[in-house]
Amino acid sequence: MVVQETNDADRLEAVVKTILRMFSVDISWVKELDLFQLLVRIILSQKTNRKNVDIALKNFSERFKKIEDIAEADMGVLRDVIRPAGMWRIRAERIREIARQIVRGGISLEEILHLPYDEAFNILTSIKGIGPKTADVFLMIARGEDVLPIDTHIFRVMVRMGFVGTREKYEEVKKKLEYVTPLRMRMRAHLALIEFGRRICRAKNPKCRVCPFSKNCPSSLIGRGRSTRRTITR
Repeated sequence: MVVQETNDADRLEAVVKTILRMFSVDISWVKELDLFQLLVRIILSQKTNRKNVDIALKNFSERFKKIEDIAEADMGVLRDVIRPAGMWRIRAERIREIARQIVRGGISLEEILHLPYDEAFNILTSIKGIGPKTADVFLMIARGEDVLPIDTHIFRVMVRMGFVGTREKYEEVKKKLEYVTPLRMRMRAHLALIEFGRRICRAKNPKCRVCPFSKNCPSSLIGRGRSTRRTITR
């Protein structure tokens, strides 16, 4: 169990509940993806708007039908396919490398979903290119794992509101949010917190004037527009 100051935990719980009321979430698109396509979507979604991700993933799904095709893909073709999502050079290399490790290692994403969380998480993160956040998001969406992954938007919100420090590790931030978020609500909370970070607590020019937490937010009080530099990308 994570030990937190009572007032701090109560305040964080109130923040999560408020944000859940502010933003509805839709993951109906999950049904249309196979497991590797889901991994690709998670990778492409990092620091990219949803519209561009949808375009890139549509291109990807039309061009590549099997994971073996991706493992042997021409890098130029793969880059062009995912170009709308941005950062295509780095992402294309990462996606192909993940596909190659899965194919050559005889790894089954379907079988991973039937393993206990710790074992599934360890196998996923043993694949170069899949970090803790990507593994958690994959398990959360693919099988409804009760985790609350921390992405760059959520981390920024947590730092600005004073719940964590800029050097806090991924697992520590995750535990603090999970401690105040009920099981079966964590996926909704994850997605709602991301929307809050994208729309209101933005990296640049945050909308403090319309933020419901501005009166009690340390960052809003001491200087609006400041940005946390550290991000969690995987």
